[in-house]
Amino acid sequence: MAWRRYSEYRGRKLRPDEVLLERFAMSRLGYLYILHVAPKLDKWIIPLTNGRLSSTGLNKVGLLSTVGAKSGQRREQPLIMIPVGADLLVIGSNYGRPPHPGWAHNLRANPDCSVQFRGPRRSYRAELLSGDERAEAWATAVDFYSGYETYRRTCSPREIRVFRLRPAA
Repeated sequence: MAWRRYSEYRGRKLRPDEVLLERFAMSRLGYLYILHVAPKLDKWIIPLTNGRLSSTGLNKVGLLSTVGAKSGQRREQPLIMIPVGADLLVIGSNYGRPPHPGWAHNLRANPDCSVQFRGPRRSYRAELLSGDERAEAWATAVDFYSGYETYRRTCSPREIRVFRLRPAA
């Protein structure tokens, strides 16, 4: 089964369901679904299932809560969460569109945030990664979802922001 790529992050080849979901997400129809429909569903599904289920499956998407950089109001955004030990990686790809996503501006202005993912809401502190740390996190993200590399090519010359969310003490 050559169509199942190996994932260093997972330590195994992708399961058929993971391959199909990734291919769907990278299709035109999947892109439109993830851009327009999934976020609306996830804002309802994730809190209802205590952060375990999203419109794209189990334990893949969490709900990031930030404080608006300009408004000061609470903002919620469903995002793919990539667990790395106790930390989470979140990728500011904005679906491959040119501007940085609003939540990335919010995290830069106020790095304190909360996330509902795989359980109850928890507090985190965001760190914008750069240099080798960013390169390593980016490689993990692309291994987790190969569509990030496509996004990188389409939103050039903007460098996609990569944040590490560390549990708040």
